[in-house]
Amino acid sequence: MNYSVLRALMIGNALEYYDFFLYSFFVSILSPLFFPASDPLTALMMGFGVFAVGFVARPIGALVFGHWGDRYGRKKALFGTLILMAMSTIGIGLLPSYEGIGLVAPVLLVIFRLLQGFAAGGEVNGAAVFGLEKTETRKRGIAGALIISSAGIGAIMATSMGALFTHGIMPDWAWRVPFCLGGFVAFVGLYLRRALDESEIKHPVTVPLFDVIQNHPIAFLKAIGVGGFLHVPFYIIVGYMNPTLHAEGVITGFELMIMNMLVTLVGVLVIPLLGYVSDKLGQGRVMSWGAMGQMALALPVLMVYTEGNLFPILLVQMMLLMFAEAFIAPSNAFLNTLFPPECRYTGVAFGSCFGTALFGGTTPLICSHLAKNIGPLWGPSLYLMGMALVGFVALREWKPRLALARKPV
Repeated sequence: MNYSVLRALMIGNALEYYDFFLYSFFVSILSPLFFPASDPLTALMMGFGVFAVGFVARPIGALVFGHWGDRYGRKKALFGTLILMAMSTIGIGLLPSYEGIGLVAPVLLVIFRLLQGFAAGGEVNGAAVFGLEKTETRKRGIAGALIISSAGIGAIMATSMGALFTHGIMPDWAWRVPFCLGGFVAFVGLYLRRALDESEIKHPVTVPLFDVIQNHPIAFLKAIGVGGFLHVPFYIIVGYMNPTLHAEGVITGFELMIMNMLVTLVGVLVIPLLGYVSDKLGQGRVMSWGAMGQMALALPVLMVYTEGNLFPILLVQMMLLMFAEAFIAPSNAFLNTLFPPECRYTGVAFGSCFGTALFGGTTPLICSHLAKNIGPLWGPSLYLMGMALVGFVALREWKPRLALARKPV
């Protein structure tokens, strides 16, 4: 394993996801500044809409940077993701409010958030593709897991900054500091990545996306399935369960932030361990166990959640997370086996991000809708079980000839 390459990719990835997640922790502050409305809830909903925009842009960014990385080199594409994320984050930090420049303010906020999502779409899968191509096969599970866990480190950093700069003793403009600081610090990632050796693509294709669709359609569907389920458990917990508990008065805002940080911290610590285990037992096998475990736990977890007792809820969330991380940890190594080098960046990044945008990013909204129409127990439970089944099916070998496409390169 090339530790200098892995370190540069992890630090850059952590900084990029720090920038991306900042908005979610400051949305309640930014909403009235950029979307003034007589009803504060209306302004907040507009702010949440801008948050969702970032996820919509991710598949587009994955497609563009994937094409760039497959045609002209992974290093160049990963430089582009960091530069774009840094500039858009600084832009949010320096952006005047609605009171200062009128309608231009919310328009620019939407544009900057779109650019953040665009950059994020090309980063995490691109970093994994680049890093795993420079890692021996027997260590690709843990290498891919470490790159995933670095995104969690970025989220924890963003959570900490959110807790600090939303404190009552801070001035009204203090929210700008984490955005400007995060944008400038992202250039540290550029400095670390400058020394990386570019990947050599021996047989580049003119349009990698066409190659993916024409020659690797099953692999592409598998990438969508894995990406679709990959983040569903996390968003059920931090995007649906915990905010609903807060809205119902079961937990305070401080407890909400602590619970979300704990969930993320568990992932950061457990994912590398499970990545190591997958190198010994096989990526597909560990991911299958993770999917089946979540199918089995979905109903019990939601039963405890509907009871509204905090400690049992936290306990079952941790149990669900263990199986969720078992699916997540080996995912980079598994996805990288699906495509040959000439279209790997595009196939992995676009397929995974498309699945995440379609199913993962919409999880809180879907679960809220199902809870209202079917019930708070069965609605979200059925969604989690259904998506776990999608993830499980995506791991299966659908045709014998796929074995050739999955040989390590």
